[in-house]
Amino acid sequence: MRRFLRGVPPFAPVFAFALALQAGGALAQSYPVEVANCFETARFAAAPKRPMVHDTNMTQTMLDLGLADRLVAVSGIEGVEHRLVAPPGVVAALPRLPDRAPTLEAVLSVNPDFLFAGWSYGFSEARGLTPARLAEMGVATYTLRESCIRIGPREPIGMDTLYADLLALGAIFGVTERAEAMVAEFRRRVAAVTERVGAVADRPRVMYCDQCHTDAAPLSVGREGMTSLLMELAGGRNIFDDIPDSYVRVSWEEMVRRDPQWIIVSAHRIPAEDAIRHLTSAPQLADVEAVRKRQFIVLTYAEQTPSTRNVEALERMARTLHPERFTP
Repeated sequence: MRRFLRGVPPFAPVFAFALALQAGGALAQSYPVEVANCFETARFAAAPKRPMVHDTNMTQTMLDLGLADRLVAVSGIEGVEHRLVAPPGVVAALPRLPDRAPTLEAVLSVNPDFLFAGWSYGFSEARGLTPARLAEMGVATYTLRESCIRIGPREPIGMDTLYADLLALGAIFGVTERAEAMVAEFRRRVAAVTERVGAVADRPRVMYCDQCHTDAAPLSVGREGMTSLLMELAGGRNIFDDIPDSYVRVSWEEMVRRDPQWIIVSAHRIPAEDAIRHLTSAPQLADVEAVRKRQFIVLTYAEQTPSTRNVEALERMARTLHPERFTP
């Protein structure tokens, strides 16, 4: 029996939650504010007036926080904007740069005063787009907390890694009440999942598989990536949890040796169907349990990388891995 689980609900509960909070009003926030920003403290004297964001997951977070109308530019979503969840017209109205990996010059061309991005999610020493270089140009930044591991040791990945981003953005943009309410709701939902599956002894072996549509080495995740955390919270075990990093290249031979029982397939720039077609037709993978049983979980990029969509993905994964724990 072939089992695919994918997509997002037809409605956008997180976005609706943010709009409800906005409609309810909020207390005026005082400035300046200070937030942890990787291994430094960033100080904001006022909310950014011309903010920019890079990549699909961080764009989704800004949308869900109700900040779409403040954005002066978005990059990294060209060709995958249909993956974003928002009310009709919101995504189409976003001012976009076509760059999948913007240069410093491209960012400066829209005259932003703030950029939300991450290491390997936009920031790059090789391309000269770094928080330090932007600071020299008068552009403030906030760095995706998960990505800080690319430049130094951070605390082990946890849902607090995501919550730190949401609370920092809430403080930076003067929507603290909205961010705190969102985090409280996420904590409640995560606790409801872990109450059901946290103590399970039989944890299925799970692999995250991106760029799995060819024989080239696939991209997977070590224990410090958000996707790995979601596997663990959902009652599974990441087969590459011995790698102390986030997203990493692995070999097909090692994947076969570790024999995942479920494979998480990314639906982003490469259609999930293409990856599944390759996985199920490659002779060297025929004996992998997940392939043999056709057990795939399809997640969007925003669901499996840090964003406001992670909790929805967690709930779906837990129900998939342990359906017996969620029966009425």
